[in-house]
Amino acid sequence: MVKRRVHRVHRRRGLVLGLVVSILLLFVISFFNTLVSGENFAENGYSQILPLTAEDFLLPPPAEEATTIRIFGLNDVEFDFSTNYDDVQMVLDTLYPRALEVDLEDLRNPATLRNSMYIVDNRTLFLPEMFDVDQMIGRDLRINPEKIGGTAPVVLIFHTHTTEMFVDSDPSDKYTGIVGIGAYLTELLNARGIPTMHYTRRFDIVDGRSHIFGAYERQEPYIRQILADNPSIEIIIDIHRDGIEDPAPRLITYVNGERTARLMFVNGLSTRNVNGVAVPIAYLPNPNRACNLAFSFQMQMELNQSHPGLNRRIYLNAFRFSTHFLPKSLFVEVGDQRNTFGEAINAMYPLADALVNLLK
Repeated sequence: MVKRRVHRVHRRRGLVLGLVVSILLLFVISFFNTLVSGENFAENGYSQILPLTAEDFLLPPPAEEATTIRIFGLNDVEFDFSTNYDDVQMVLDTLYPRALEVDLEDLRNPATLRNSMYIVDNRTLFLPEMFDVDQMIGRDLRINPEKIGGTAPVVLIFHTHTTEMFVDSDPSDKYTGIVGIGAYLTELLNARGIPTMHYTRRFDIVDGRSHIFGAYERQEPYIRQILADNPSIEIIIDIHRDGIEDPAPRLITYVNGERTARLMFVNGLSTRNVNGVAVPIAYLPNPNRACNLAFSFQMQMELNQSHPGLNRRIYLNAFRFSTHFLPKSLFVEVGDQRNTFGEAINAMYPLADALVNLLK
């Protein structure tokens, strides 16, 4: 009898010890995920803005427990964060409208600029010397006025990842996915007098199968050939659809009362974070980085003013992706896999308007 009691006591102690160890392990894992994510609330000053309310951001009531979501912003890039909003918008990208109620003078402060305008992947670093607000806003991005309304293309739209689809897309028809979005933006720009070419070759299909990795390398010779054959082109736009691991938020806002997929511009800095030191990536040079940054910055400012909440913050990554071809190169993510094709189409109207306002 005594032996049985001792056994039960040891068993209870073992269960309690196991529970304590499990809780500590979960805490350590959670802390580690936050540490490596590159997006720490306290570090970025979010504690001054939170708590958010559903009313502020057209969000549903918050879930009872935080959810950890892994984001594949470019299919081959990922980072983690936690949010207690389980639908519609991601808390790191949706500190709107309050986080965007800053003027140009406020943005001259590097900390305010970073927190209001950018998401910085942990693979790279935000270096204030790269982000001179006055230089970025002062750069003239207008196209040659003699080209407006002409026949020679001024804008090239393409897709490094043509297989990216939406929730209601037909996988057998690329024009119901991201390629169709590019086709529609092409129509809108042409109708506004900016001659635009749409290139639909698939770079993420190899031997008939989807093959994302290496797509940027495969598209390089084709894009360079197009630019060589069409020296009139001044702007290139690589259009993608974001991909977020379930449970995925739905990237939705409203434009003129219509459900609209949210946009995100992406910049590659060609600079890697090595133990807190910015190290240039020698094999990925980008002589056009300064103008790339000015282009996305001016587009962000234009859309923040005309359609607050449409744009997520600009995503900065270590790699250059497809922004090195021309000074005026733009990388755009349109919604995610939970958006409908129609919601993505709706985002093209304000995007086209912003482009016209900057380029004409």
